[in-house]
Formats: sequence, structure tokens, C-alpha cells
Amino acid sequence: MRRSVLAGLTAGVLSVALLAGGAASAATRPAAKAAAARAAAAAPSATTPNHYISNLHGAVTGPRSVGFNIFDTGSSKQQIDALPSGVRALVWLGEKCPTAVDDAFRSTVNALANDPKVFGYYLSDEPHIGDCPNGPQNLRTRTDFIRQTTGMRQKSFIVLSKQEDYAPFRVAVTGISYIGLDPYPCSVAHPTCDPSKIDEKVGLALQAGIPQTRLVPVYQAFGQTATSSAYYNLPTAGQMQTMLQRWTALVPHPAFDYTYGWDHQSSSNPTLVDSPSLQALFQGYFG
Repeated sequence: MRRSVLAGLTAGVLSVALLAGGAASAATRPAAKAAAARAAAAAPSATTPNHYISNLHGAVTGPRSVGFNIFDTGSSKQQIDALPSGVRALVWLGEKCPTAVDDAFRSTVNALANDPKVFGYYLSDEPHIGDCPNGPQNLRTRTDFIRQTTGMRQKSFIVLSKQEDYAPFRVAVTGISYIGLDPYPCSVAHPTCDPSKIDEKVGLALQAGIPQTRLVPVYQAFGQTATSSAYYNLPTAGQMQTMLQRWTALVPHPAFDYTYGWDHQSSSNPTLVDSPSLQALFQGYFG
């Protein structure tokens, strides 16, 4: 499930957006932070220095203050180079069903290949082999081009959601650098959350041949109580603490982690922007 990017923002608009993202009121923030601090005290510390956040909608100061340092962006070099010091871009070039590399893709990657602010490219979100039988081999043409053009400095990334997609889209087939897994434990079916979903998805991915070192945890920082779907619930700080502990045990040294997501979209509301307690928890976790 994903996401809308900062795409289309110019550097000027981005600078105006520096104050975006602090949607929670100042009055509620101290109490929320105190509650989150108690959860953070029992939470593990992040074992990667790289923290990706999606659905920014122009917010910079808020997510940066929490500790996120890989931002969801479009392919505009002006937009990417306007990111704050210490922040890199995971550039959305995604397709639901990956197609073979083409001139437009080559041109985009060539333009960004030597930009130190580009961490990598988000190439597909939850592709399904049943819908995309040629997806794995098409994705391979794109990952090969990124690898050859950037000298492996920039990475490629997808997220997988279903067991049947793990083997077809595994690293050995697609050449992808990293694969995110998005078990979302908190829902109306599991109102107190079910962290065993994380164990299940990680175990199935390992059985399918995806190396542990290529897995990326996707943290559920959204709910759907303000959407038409109304299925997923925004976790509390205590519930998120439990999920972080589980992810740390199962994927102890990821290249980066992924928090979905900062701001709202049609399929996710409320989100991290609405929860000072979750923001404080992540701030403590990221250190």
C-alpha cells in the first residue's frame, strides 16, 4: 500500500513547506511525549542509521525532527537537491506491474546517477505475480541498469505483501537490492494488534530464498478509521514498541527501515502526523 510523493514541488515550494508536518497541537504534545518516553525506554534501539518515510506531502521539518533521513521523492533533481543536509532521496519510479527498461527510465537514472543525495529507487509497490507474470524479468532489466549506471552506489527497492510473490520476485531473480515486507498487525480483526504476523511474513520470505540482509522492515504507522476502508488501526506507542522489538529480533541489521507513512492519503488516515506519541517513540528509537 502506497503513497503519494513530493513530486512536482520546486525548491522554492519545498522551502515554504519546511514548517509542515506538525499537525498535532502543542497542547497535547508534552503529555504524549511523556507517554511515549515510557514506551521508548523499553524499546530496542534502531540497528540501522537509515530511516525512510513516505507520504510527506511537502513536510520536511516534522519528519526530520523525528529522525527520518531518507525521504520519499519524485525524480526532480531540483527537488532532491533541495532536501536538507543529511537527508537522501528514495526516488519513486514505481509501477504496479514492472515493465522492461525504456528510454524514459534510462534518462531519469542517468540524470541522477552521480547525485550523492539519491539513496536509490523505489521500483514497485506490492506487485503480484498473478497480475504481472513478466514482472520479475522486467524488473531485472531495471535493476541491472541501475547497478551498471551507478556502480552499485544507488540501490533498488520494492515492497511485497503476499506470500505467492516472495519467490518470483526474490533477489536472485530480480536483482533487486532490498525488499520491504509489510505485515500490518493492527486492524479491526486484531484490535490489540497481532505481532505474530511479522514472524509469519519474515519466515515465509526466508523460506522463499530472500536473504535476511536484503529484508526491510515496514512499520505500520497508519490506520483507516477516517477512510472508507476502516480496516487498519493506528497503533499506540506501546503497540509500536512491541512491533519494533519483534522486527529487531527477526531482522536485526537491515540496510534501512521504512515507516508508512507521514501524512494522509485516501487509504490511510490517521497517520504518523496525527500522533505525537508515535513521533516521540520513533525519535527515541532512532536515537
